[in-house]
Amino acid sequence: MLNILYPDPEGLRIFTDGSLLSDSPNAGARVFSEMFSFYVPVEGTSLRPGTEFDGEIAVIRTALSQLQCPLEKCTTAVILCDSRAALLAIVSNNNPKTQDILD
Repeated sequence: MLNILYPDPEGLRIFTDGSLLSDSPNAGARVFSEMFSFYVPVEGTSLRPGTEFDGEIAVIRTALSQLQCPLEKCTTAVILCDSRAALLAIVSNNNPKTQDILD
């Protein structure tokens, strides 16, 4: 399916996945591609724990910051995220809920 939707052989596919950490107010997310891989921790507080949503937003931001670096053999890039809420928040015209979304 990926080859049908994104057939560019020189395109970079970036995958993200957010998750909650059990027994903790924290969340985290991983971003990986053929060129880079990161784990991004998202710290929560006792008043507002980190969420999978927070993790997805943080990891998309990390992926976008990596694309600002010169990348060899990359003509296009696509970020593949399974969080519809995170994607809709990023493209929304409404006031962003967090600074990460605004950034």
